[in-house]
Parts: sequence; structure tokens; C-alpha cells
Amino acid sequence: MNWPERIIIFTIVIVLGGITAWMQMSFLEESTNEELVLAESHDPDYYIENFTAVGMDINGERQYVLEAERMVHFPDDDTSLLDKPHVIQYETGRAPTHIYSETGWVSANGDEVILTGNVRVIRGRDSTGSGGVTTTEKLKVVLKEPLS
Repeated sequence: MNWPERIIIFTIVIVLGGITAWMQMSFLEESTNEELVLAESHDPDYYIENFTAVGMDINGERQYVLEAERMVHFPDDDTSLLDKPHVIQYETGRAPTHIYSETGWVSANGDEVILTGNVRVIRGRDSTGSGGVTTTEKLKVVLKEPLS
């Protein structure tokens, strides 16, 4: 073999090695992007049947009870979905307010619930004699009072 043939063969080997390295790098980048997409998907990490949460104030008195047939938690945004939620809100000197709906969404910090589908708000009669039922399709409920 003479020098020009060796140079051509050497050049071809170098080019093939470069193409192979380039293809390996782009294959690794694609799998990394796929892993990121999978990690960012909105898949639940757990669910709870017959879910109940009780909120208390700093004096240990009930502020609310949140119940649902099922609660599904999503780790990507730390929110939860509720099936058939029931919220009971307590205020000193007033009858508890009961709120029912078909579905609900709980914010990441847990202080807001969006209730949807056949929402019913039932206020018990208090000392003034007022009470009643209100219905709507969507209702935002703030569960925790802000600290003053």
C-alpha cells in the first residue's frame, strides 16, 4: 500500500468514527429529553379512598372538615382531585355550612378548593333563623383563614 491509499483509509476511519460519536451523542440527548417529559407528566403518585382532612385553628378549634370518596394526588404540581367531596365549614356562633359537589380540585398549599358539578351549599339555621340552600355549577372555597 502506498501513502495516498493509507491517507484515504485513515481519513475514512476518522470520518466514520466522528459520525459514530455524533450519532451516539444525539441518541443520548433524545433519551434524556424523553426522560424529562416522562418526569414532568401529570400522573398521580397516590390516591386515598374515603379521604378526610380536618383543619384546626391555633386554638385547636375546627375550621373545616373536607371529606371525599376518593382523593388523587399529583406530584408535578402538588394538587389533588376529589370525587364526591363534602366540605363542612365552621364559624363561631353560626351553624356549620355543608357544601357538596360531584368533583373538586385542591390547590398545592391546600387552602383553596374548587368544587364543580351540581354544587350545593346548605346553611343551617342559626340564631337569627336564616339558612337555606344555594346551588351552582362551580364554587371556590377558601378553607383556611389568613393569620392576622
